[in-house]
Amino acid sequence: MPSKKKARGKARARRVAKSRKAMEEDAAVNVTAQIQRLQIGHNNINEDEDEDEDALLAKAINLAAAEKYELKAAAAAKNDEANNSEDCLHGFDTLPEDHVCGAFIESFIHNFFAGSESSNSLLDGFDNSYEATKIKYAEVWNDADNLDGFVNVYEATRRKYAEVWNDADKMQLVVDFFVCNGTKKILFDGHSDRDCYDAIFASFLEQVIAVNIQKTQASHDWGKIAEVKCDEHTLVSFFRKRIPCKCLDESYKEVKSITKMGLCHNLSCSLPDRTAERSKMLSCTRCRRANYCSRECQKAAWPLHKQNCGIRTGRLDELLSRQIEEK
Repeated sequence: MPSKKKARGKARARRVAKSRKAMEEDAAVNVTAQIQRLQIGHNNINEDEDEDEDALLAKAINLAAAEKYELKAAAAAKNDEANNSEDCLHGFDTLPEDHVCGAFIESFIHNFFAGSESSNSLLDGFDNSYEATKIKYAEVWNDADNLDGFVNVYEATRRKYAEVWNDADKMQLVVDFFVCNGTKKILFDGHSDRDCYDAIFASFLEQVIAVNIQKTQASHDWGKIAEVKCDEHTLVSFFRKRIPCKCLDESYKEVKSITKMGLCHNLSCSLPDRTAERSKMLSCTRCRRANYCSRECQKAAWPLHKQNCGIRTGRLDELLSRQIEEK
């Protein structure tokens, strides 16, 4: 079977061919229109002036040659754009070899997967980033979600890399790395679980900046972090919104018709992967963070959610009060 990379290459080639065909058709229409205009002008000239007929023909030939040249140039530019995306860093600045953020990224990835593999749950990986979240936000994640790696991460890195955890600019560099990495995987390897991890890491660290450093967000929205892996539309859109280039525009066109899905916060939800059409989900009117596929799931999840709902609402009230005072 052909590799995913070859398949993506063939897809890019088809897009270039399609674009070339469209430009050829436009060029043909333009040439015809120009000749017609020239012919109309010619009809207004004295028919005895045969030399004007030769001039008209010469103009038409020159026009066709110019259109052909423009067509080739446009096709070449389109080809270059497809090839140059391999070299594009999608907004990420290459780090020096000894940069602390580079070492942080290596440690973050290693400890995350060490935590998630040892416990078979994604929350342990994240929760090593933030111990308290394992209990407070357990309603969002379950073992099958692979989220136990964050516990390992924070415990292993919080002291050694405190300068990164507490610095918004350094943390943003790490976010940019994961966004660049995930974008490249979508472009050249096809969509995969690894793309989801890059999006999950970037989303999590963006919230670290907002909650822990800038204090602009009351608490971590774990449902939002989990949501990036629910469907390809959301995944590609997540990366596309965060890159300054247009490298994912074509990929987005391919997936934008896919229905966006959300994660039901009821751990006992019977739906596959606990996912439902996002636009039809019900949201907790108090904390606005927990979403459910049905009233039944919302009712079943309330005994666990009511504790977290109060915590989140209290933090939100505190944040809003502080922002009002600052004004």
